[in-house]
Amino acid sequence: MTDAAEEYAFLWNGTEDGWVVVQTDAGEAIYNSRTWRALLIEDDDLASQVIHLMQEHGCPYLDSMP
Repeated sequence: MTDAAEEYAFLWNGTEDGWVVVQTDAGEAIYNSRTWRALLIEDDDLASQVIHLMQEHGCPYLDSMP
């Protein structure tokens, strides 16, 4: 895990609940199903790495918005 990806560990380490990956028409999105907010990571490579780490740590992967 890179230092840049490590700053997003709150998505999978339990410090913030509700984070999921949602498949959208535009691609994969990081979304919090409890607060109804999306998280935008502007660096596409970093976003892909973070989404991969979320999946490795068991975060839900949804086909549509909850």
